[in-house]
Amino acid sequence: MAGLQVIGAGLGRTGTLSMKLALEELGFNPCHHMAEVMLVHTDRNHLFKKIYQEEDNIDAIKELFGGYVAAVDYPGCMFYEEFMKINPDAKVILTVRDSPEAWAKSARETIFMLNTVQSWLKRKVMIFVQVALNPRVYWIQQMMVKVHGVAPSEPKTDLAQMYTDWNKRVIETVAAEKLLIFNVKEGWKPLCDFLGVPVPDTPFPRVNSTANFKEMMSARVKKKMGVLLLKFVLVVSIGAGAAVLLTHFG
Repeated sequence: MAGLQVIGAGLGRTGTLSMKLALEELGFNPCHHMAEVMLVHTDRNHLFKKIYQEEDNIDAIKELFGGYVAAVDYPGCMFYEEFMKINPDAKVILTVRDSPEAWAKSARETIFMLNTVQSWLKRKVMIFVQVALNPRVYWIQQMMVKVHGVAPSEPKTDLAQMYTDWNKRVIETVAAEKLLIFNVKEGWKPLCDFLGVPVPDTPFPRVNSTANFKEMMSARVKKKMGVLLLKFVLVVSIGAGAAVLLTHFG
């Protein structure tokens, strides 16, 4: 954790996966991203509950992000202030969208899609499925509520205002000389100038559009639902078998 050199304070859906790939290409590798939570260090997921529940959670944060030299996206962006205390020489990048409304639209269609669900019952079912698919998501969402002061997935939450408040907070708490406000549309030069590294000859990464996200999540949900359905069938079958045995021999 002591090696963290770049701190991404921008919220998810601000080009953070493109930033992860860009930073790794520039030598800041590995870079933490929500993808790491889902696919790489799954053995660290128990730490989310610990971080949420404990007031003195620096050790758990160090363990969760240990081995990374950069961090972007959720959940890392929520800990940018803790990161700065641990790594005072690190530089901070606030990734942004063209407008708060543009970010809110993208977030509603992807990571905070429950924000649009008005039916209480439908929301509860979707939350149950979401937690069943990824138990660590529950604690990450609880941390979001603690950090933002609102629940991003609640229909009453104004996501554009949440985004605006967050960016204002980052700008007010990070020294100007250590902060880059960056839209991935700007490409390599401002990023490389800020980090003091050469501009690559390759194009700046452009990945994880809203369409890509929906396609990826649809595939993951179908796969996970198949596993859950199989488990459900097995449980029901075992229960039915036990009932038959009790009927005949009980």
